[in-house]
Amino acid sequence: MKRRPILVSLLSLLLLLVAACDDDGGGGPSPMTAEEQAAFDYTNYARTDPQGFAEEFLYQAHQNGSDNGAYADLMARQPVPALELSPGLFAAARAHSRDMNENCQNLQHDSCDGTSWSDRIRSYYDGGTIAENAAWGYPTGLDVVLGWIIDHNVPSLGHRKNLLSGSYTHMGIGQAGPFWTQDFGAGGTN
Repeated sequence: MKRRPILVSLLSLLLLLVAACDDDGGGGPSPMTAEEQAAFDYTNYARTDPQGFAEEFLYQAHQNGSDNGAYADLMARQPVPALELSPGLFAAARAHSRDMNENCQNLQHDSCDGTSWSDRIRSYYDGGTIAENAAWGYPTGLDVVLGWIIDHNVPSLGHRKNLLSGSYTHMGIGQAGPFWTQDFGAGGTN
């Protein structure tokens, strides 16, 4: 458990360094909000220390039967590497959350104008494998990560699988109003 504060501190420092190196003249997305940063950090905590995350955040839900098998799943998982923040995936996730919030007021993967989720992401992140989680109504970064990991009413457990998959190396996270988007990639260049 003592590794978690060190991991979160190192990840936060890394993200501050990445944000400080942005030289796009101010035209890129604004830095992550505190809740987006929290979602990023909690995602990486669940990936790099699944047992610690499960014990800290899922044990009570497991005890009362409301964890949808997440506690046992994380307790049995091997750690996978932390995700790196991708500026392209960050911009794609932020744009999708804003689109849902401002244009269609509906939770969906495709853009409100009908553009497929994969075409939208690929317009920001070229190459590689991609995936997306979307959510609505979670007030904090921790709440949305728990929602994706517990994955109630999603028989495929696709959100949990995306979030914990060692196949992905990059992530972007965006929140606008009640809407959240988490985009994943591997092999892309931006």
